[in-house]
Amino acid sequence: MELKAHAISVQGPHAPMLNATSVSVGDHQLVLLAGYPGPGHVAASLALSGRLRPNGGDVKLDGQTDGGVLRRRVAVVDAPGITEPDDALPVRSVVGEELAIAGRKAGGKAVLAWLEEHGWHEYADKRFEHLPVAVRTKLLAELTVARPEVKVVILTMPDRHGGDPHEWYGMGRALASRGYGVIITCADASARLLAVPAAQLGSLTPPEPVQVAAVEPVEPTEKTKVDPTAETKPNPMAKNPEPVVKAEPVVETTTEPGVKAKSQPGAGTKADPGAEPGTAAEGAAVGGTKAEPGAEPGTAAEAAVGGTKPVVKAQSEPVAGTTVEPVGKTKPEPVAKPVGVVADEDGAEAESVVQGESDEKKAGA
Repeated sequence: MELKAHAISVQGPHAPMLNATSVSVGDHQLVLLAGYPGPGHVAASLALSGRLRPNGGDVKLDGQTDGGVLRRRVAVVDAPGITEPDDALPVRSVVGEELAIAGRKAGGKAVLAWLEEHGWHEYADKRFEHLPVAVRTKLLAELTVARPEVKVVILTMPDRHGGDPHEWYGMGRALASRGYGVIITCADASARLLAVPAAQLGSLTPPEPVQVAAVEPVEPTEKTKVDPTAETKPNPMAKNPEPVVKAEPVVETTTEPGVKAKSQPGAGTKADPGAEPGTAAEGAAVGGTKAEPGAEPGTAAEAAVGGTKPVVKAQSEPVAGTTVEPVGKTKPEPVAKPVGVVADEDGAEAESVVQGESDEKKAGA
């Protein structure tokens, strides 16, 4: 489909409203039509859509000049004083009217459902003039393309409401990507900000329209499908691979005499059925390591990790006639006895000096 205007002009009551202008647009194309703000923008929009007969030149849609076809296929969005909504109306009223024109359900539930579908339900009861600029333009454009026969959209002077030109230009590109032909009339300043080649009001040499590719959803292929149950493995070629955390051995702790330190067996750990109570079999090594029978309680056999064979401490036997004191243990304090009796090192009781007397006094006597 192609809409082509050649040297169209519109004469006003006292002066030309639109000097001879040429412009064309097709499917998936976007054109900026820039010029000085004034009646020329509205005159061009109405002439291009078959709603105003030009005084010179012609407008053709696929080579035909039928005005009825132009009016059904080409829609004018938000033209000042022509198709712009009344600012005092609530948004739901404007939406209902446009849906009715499109031949769709326009009741209260249908209006709210349409607003909900597009993410604008919060604006249903607001006055139309209170809509954000970007929402206003996009809402009117979406209502326009709700008409099934519309193929070309003419957005008239969206920059008159202010805002960022990139917002309404991006919206125009989105419509073009859906297959529509889009013409946006704007001021020269907006075209310069966008840095996009623009056709000029009153010019017969328009630039080539901007071609916008269709955006299609990408279907996942066998190579791109992701298995949610698959385990992710580290990439050995990565620049910063995650460090491998190694298990650290359990630190041996010293327990109070008479208290056994038992560790919980790890996964797959089995105790030696033949081990004596109190041996390292009670604190079997983590990771399936079997403890050495006969190991003393509290030895490293209780903390062996990852299959490492525990080291059993050698046990020496005392030599006859000698007293072996436990390593790391202090000599026990003598037990207090009644007054007048003290204990010697062998534990036998001996006579003591009477309280208040000493050996020196006895020697003096």
